[in-house]
Amino acid sequence: MVEREPHGGGRRGRSILSATEAHEHRGRQTPRRDVYVITASLVFLAAIAWLYIVRTPDQGMAVGVLTRPPSDDAMSAMESGSGMSFTLFISTWIVMMIAMMFPAVVPVVLVFDRWRRTRHRSVASTVSFIAGYLAVWGSAGLLVYAALVGIETQVENSTTAVTIGGISLIAAGLYQLSPLKTACLNHCRSPLGLVMQHSRHLGRGLRGPFRVGIVHGAYCLGCCWALMVVLIVLGLMNLGWMAAVAALILVEKTLPAGQAFGRVSGVGIALTGAVVLATASGII
Repeated sequence: MVEREPHGGGRRGRSILSATEAHEHRGRQTPRRDVYVITASLVFLAAIAWLYIVRTPDQGMAVGVLTRPPSDDAMSAMESGSGMSFTLFISTWIVMMIAMMFPAVVPVVLVFDRWRRTRHRSVASTVSFIAGYLAVWGSAGLLVYAALVGIETQVENSTTAVTIGGISLIAAGLYQLSPLKTACLNHCRSPLGLVMQHSRHLGRGLRGPFRVGIVHGAYCLGCCWALMVVLIVLGLMNLGWMAAVAALILVEKTLPAGQAFGRVSGVGIALTGAVVLATASGII
């Protein structure tokens, strides 16, 4: 027996279907809008940070181990970490991290924000996640500051500086090829895994997202610290080297061939360090 559709039912059915389709369409459009907003916001903040660095460069921080003045008398011209206040250095370092890291961290933030929307959490959760991420890099700035102070006070001549620079580049290049680097990079390239692995912590107000941001920041630090060593050797705030390292980090974390590209760069960094070390030793 075939059941007949009541009179007008087809029109009502079509109306209900149209309303449902419109609702689903809006549901699809909202995440896409959020993707644009978050991506634009992070890129905008990175652009502002780059503009700040370009307009107010610190000439001392643009000097690295291998680019320091050749004579001891010119050493006073090098304003490294100890030549500026600790507070100013840390604030400048955080601006650098925003400039260099925010474009590469966009995919992770997008995945986290998608989780935030599905749980009907406020945008403060995403902000807390980013704050936890920056807290790790801000803490890393303490080690960088100590390294710059040590370089200024302990390196006595240009030959010693070249030796330290060469060894540092070799170590940084070899780390790019290490299993630990690969593990950290894989984590950074799999943002969905981060949210799934730590989902039980995310429900704890703003502390949960902050904690997960710290976890991701730690993996990111494990992935990129060797490249920051390269910057210390060549010039922490040298705009050219900053841009090159930032581009390498972006490629490593976001492009399909990023991992292979990182390994190739590691070989290049290590070979450059070997040449520098050979120069210091008088071999070449």
